[in-house]
Amino acid sequence: MTEGPYRVALVTPWFGAALTGGAERLAWQVARGLHERGHAIEVFTTCAASFASDWGAAAYPAGAREEGGVTVYRFPVDERAADAFDRANEILLGRPLAYYRERAAAIEHDVARDFMRDGINSSAAIAALQDALPQLDAVLVLPYPYGLTLDAVEAAGRRAMFQPCLHDEPYAYLPAVDDACRGAGVLLFNSVAERSLASRLYGPAIGLKSVVVGHWVEDDAAPAPRPERVRGFRPADHRYLLYLGRRDTVKNVDLLVESFARFRRHARLSTLQLVLVGPGTRSFADERHGIRDLGPVSDVEKRALLERAEALVQPSVNESFSRVVMESWSAAKPVVVNGRCAATADAVRESGGGWIATTKADWSERFELLDRLPGAERAAAGERGRTFYTEQTSRERILDRYETAIGALVRGRAPSAFDTRVAPALVHRLNDGPRTVLYAGPLTEAASLDDVLAGFGFLVALGIDARLVLVGALEGPAVERFYELVARLQLAERIVVLDSSRPDVVAAAYRCADLFWSAAGEGPADALTDALGFGVPIFAYANDGVRRLLGEAGILYNDKRDPRALAGVAALLLTDRVLRETVLDGQRRRFEALQRNDERTRVG
Repeated sequence: MTEGPYRVALVTPWFGAALTGGAERLAWQVARGLHERGHAIEVFTTCAASFASDWGAAAYPAGAREEGGVTVYRFPVDERAADAFDRANEILLGRPLAYYRERAAAIEHDVARDFMRDGINSSAAIAALQDALPQLDAVLVLPYPYGLTLDAVEAAGRRAMFQPCLHDEPYAYLPAVDDACRGAGVLLFNSVAERSLASRLYGPAIGLKSVVVGHWVEDDAAPAPRPERVRGFRPADHRYLLYLGRRDTVKNVDLLVESFARFRRHARLSTLQLVLVGPGTRSFADERHGIRDLGPVSDVEKRALLERAEALVQPSVNESFSRVVMESWSAAKPVVVNGRCAATADAVRESGGGWIATTKADWSERFELLDRLPGAERAAAGERGRTFYTEQTSRERILDRYETAIGALVRGRAPSAFDTRVAPALVHRLNDGPRTVLYAGPLTEAASLDDVLAGFGFLVALGIDARLVLVGALEGPAVERFYELVARLQLAERIVVLDSSRPDVVAAAYRCADLFWSAAGEGPADALTDALGFGVPIFAYANDGVRRLLGEAGILYNDKRDPRALAGVAALLLTDRVLRETVLDGQRRRFEALQRNDERTRVG
């Protein structure tokens, strides 16, 4: 530590030494770690017991107490309509991810409102935080997507250090989460994969204030003797694979048990078993197919099970950093992870500490492999995992990163246009169904406006339900000509002109945009930079300035004479997911290159 000590508030919905969730363990570890380094750490949390408990029930008295050397302030939870929250949650989780990925603003206003308002909130905690802000250097907030944490980011503003523990799931697409990522002074991520996900969801400009701090694992159970039996199960007598975590379909446990049962049906003589451990509301036990469900166990019992396991299996796709994978590697046990979870799959690829599976067939094949794999090969994979764990999860190096991030926040960073909080009413307005095509170039170029309008008219004729949003002031001789063409093409109800002098309006337009379309003869460099930073696919006329700025990024065209053909390309950019992702990947790389070279930075 080169500066400080700092006074830091940590805001989290649940806090305590006994909590087992990844974010809860992280909050406990970071609070204690920074405290031990001499910083004044104050925890603002609720009276609720845990994620798995009744959020509206007080398990702790309100007030201040010392826990693990840290001052913890507990506040009552606001009254909530649990039924409204459950309905909103069911709607969010009931849609495939493709629904959210294909639209810039796909969540209905009332669904987002009910989810946030009737989740876990504490107006008393936020009021106390606001009172304490003048004396605080930073406010560390984790995790998303809870009302308490997102309100804390809004209250702390530029002093907020938001560590979302982000997953690629419907909650990540909530407008309030986007607002929090833009409004926080610093974003902290557990892994490179999590930061990459945030860049894809909220635009590459997120990287301007992002720090990958990592995550470490503490084995509090290490000194204790290991039990010979865990709930009647004797680990030494069995060959088994181990699942540690919440026993829930949200964590893909149903995929895991179905795949294992499939493996056992084809390998009838196998003695390999699957042991499930962790909290949950139902049992997945299936004695016929060798599946044991032990439910919640103590840390010592968990460690005993892990030390005797053949390997750990982690089927979840929603992990920003899998604590149990690192726990497994700390015990030199290999892992099998889900190929759809970038954080765990990337770690396995980099370390060589296990295997990757995605489909049920994949998982069954990995079970077959582990069933017949020589012990020396399995042990070698576990040792590779342990090497990776040792190199990547150093407690002191990670705490150094937290301190460096706090110091950078205290010193201050000039806010950029990408940090602007969006105008909520406009987001709601642009979230009513049609695709949003954005044009933010100079509105004084009559010919360029004609070109975009003609192309947009053909786009609508192709059956694409879209609106054209223009950011700026229509002035001069272009105005009359523009509206005449709009009337002739019968597009009046599909045209929206926004005030470019309001940063929140401009930010909302970019956040909701599905496509940025420019036909400008010159520029528009600033607007293109914003499109890159907000993560909007670019379709632009290749003037000299555009070529210099974008390089190989976006889709550029040289000939404006065939608006019908241009509309066809625009339609593909709006509807072809693979094409959109390819274009956006190229734009992310270009934006990052521009920032590294300091070629172009938009500062608000």
